[in-house]
Amino acid sequence: MDPLCRHGGHRAVSGLVDAAGLRFVKAMSKRIYKFTSVEHGISSLQNRRLKLSTIDDLNDPFDLSPVDTTHPIIAKAIGELIASWRGKNGLLCFSRNWDNLLMWSHYAVSHTGLCLGFDIPDASPAFDIDVHYQPNVLQIKRRDDVNLDLVARLLRTKHESWSYEQEVRVFVALNDPPDAKGLRWFDFGPQLDLREVIIGSQCSPAICETVVEALKPYGDTVKCFWAGMRPDAFLLVRQDNPPGWHSSVK
Repeated sequence: MDPLCRHGGHRAVSGLVDAAGLRFVKAMSKRIYKFTSVEHGISSLQNRRLKLSTIDDLNDPFDLSPVDTTHPIIAKAIGELIASWRGKNGLLCFSRNWDNLLMWSHYAVSHTGLCLGFDIPDASPAFDIDVHYQPNVLQIKRRDDVNLDLVARLLRTKHESWSYEQEVRVFVALNDPPDAKGLRWFDFGPQLDLREVIIGSQCSPAICETVVEALKPYGDTVKCFWAGMRPDAFLLVRQDNPPGWHSSVK
């Protein structure tokens, strides 16, 4: 399968920002991947957008809090800093790799969902959106060290148990109001250029046809594949058709 595609060129609802809240223009040229259910994936394809998350939406209670807050003065200062940042910014979460078995299982409904591959522009050298994984929380000794540079570290630091995600985060200023359901969106376009769609190895062929239909308006620059299981290793490979061992093929 090789559906047609062109990116929609929609205006992004909010501007990209660096981790400290500063807008940037230059960006990094890299392929990043969004794992999702079929339902949400098809909706994203049809509407040419991804839902923005907030820190409160994330599944790690230590997000934005990977720091030692034993000292009450430090804890108070960090709490005030986080509160000022939290309501003004959202984020998009991606992975650096499409073929991670656990990511398919955890975020693409046990390999029945989709993985959307995007190209994003080159980032400013001062902007690092790759999450850093480490065994211990950050240590802050002085009140003066609680500043925007610390926010940047808080936003991209997670415990090493999450390292399998190989997460990439794109931060977005929440300039526009939410929709009627309280949600905010980031449109496909030059800053989020859809380039490929990979269908999970356990996604049924009938649903696959719906994915293909959703991709037709795009043109021929987005590739569509199945995630197939290599017969000789615990690895996934791109395939043009459903794998022979798929539950619906048997």
